[in-house]
Amino acid sequence: MYLLALCEAEPMANNNSGGSGGEGDPPARLSDHLDAYLRSKGKGPDSSSGTYRRNAERELTYFITFLETNDVYTFEDVTPRLLRTYIRDELLDRNLKPKTVHKYYDYVSAFLGWAQREGLVDEHVGIQNASREPLPDLDERAEKRQQTWRTETRQAFLSHLDERAHAAIEADGANAYAPTRNRALAYLLAFSGVRGAEILSTPEDDRRNGANWRDISDELDSVEVLGKSQEWETRAIPPQARPALKRWQSVFDPEPSWPLVPSFHYPSLYGALPEDIGSDGLDGYAEIFDAYREADRRPPALSADGARRLFKRLTEDAEIDVEEDYLQLHGARRGVGRVLALQQGIDAAADQLDNSPEVVREAYSDVLASERAEKTGEAFDEDNS
Repeated sequence: MYLLALCEAEPMANNNSGGSGGEGDPPARLSDHLDAYLRSKGKGPDSSSGTYRRNAERELTYFITFLETNDVYTFEDVTPRLLRTYIRDELLDRNLKPKTVHKYYDYVSAFLGWAQREGLVDEHVGIQNASREPLPDLDERAEKRQQTWRTETRQAFLSHLDERAHAAIEADGANAYAPTRNRALAYLLAFSGVRGAEILSTPEDDRRNGANWRDISDELDSVEVLGKSQEWETRAIPPQARPALKRWQSVFDPEPSWPLVPSFHYPSLYGALPEDIGSDGLDGYAEIFDAYREADRRPPALSADGARRLFKRLTEDAEIDVEEDYLQLHGARRGVGRVLALQQGIDAAADQLDNSPEVVREAYSDVLASERAEKTGEAFDEDNS
């Protein structure tokens, strides 16, 4: 019986799913893995900065402290029951908004998912329904409300991109491709209200392969786009967006058929060149785009999905904290609609956004309510009856 007990216990002694350093070693504690996880999410030369990392470190420190208080130290000992207790006794007890509770729990779940991908534990308990059961229901009305770039957020984001572009131009001169492209894209979205799909590529739609430079007027005050109606339409580009576009144009020096917003994904750029050119001897974007000129080829455009990933990174780099985690492309369009609806009325917003007045009126009902409230207040202030 003693030998049988030893044989049955042996597989557990060799189990490294908790992050064991070697056969017979005790599993590493969750706190021992926290720094590695945060480095994988960090920004900067030493991966020590970034909004996500800062917020995740705070919430995961709370989580690990809670587990250690309950004598749990390894990934394999985290159970759905413990996660339910953490939600009830820790997150819900902090009087957080429902969406914030979900956001903070997502930090925990992401940490547990990382552990599974790293082979530190066999299953991802964070995503199981049994673990998430106490999470509060989200307000469906709030879920239907879409992100809108407000003035302070827009200014902070564009100021950050201005600084990045200016620094790159000063250091690299005409080779400051990425910062000037990123700034031009953000300015165009923030002030014109064009849809991302109208100027970026959408792989599932052959007609939407990105707006070209020939689609923009010489004065950079309008752009021809394939609208939502599948008809070619003209969108106005306000003066605020033109300097960034002009600077990007001078850096990029594009051919008329080239995309307004090219991809900077090296494999995509190399893959679209003739086979006899490929990536041999090409060092940096300047040489790559020179190769495109010589080959009379059009570089690939940035995709809408690629732009979303880009804006996630840029939002984090700018340390802008928004409820949706990053500044969304459509949020810029809604920001334009909000300003126009508030300052010039529904018809002006509908005209710029290529929507019907009815759609705009419904989408910006909160703006209209605010405007009516101010006018009602003014009416009472002027009332002498």
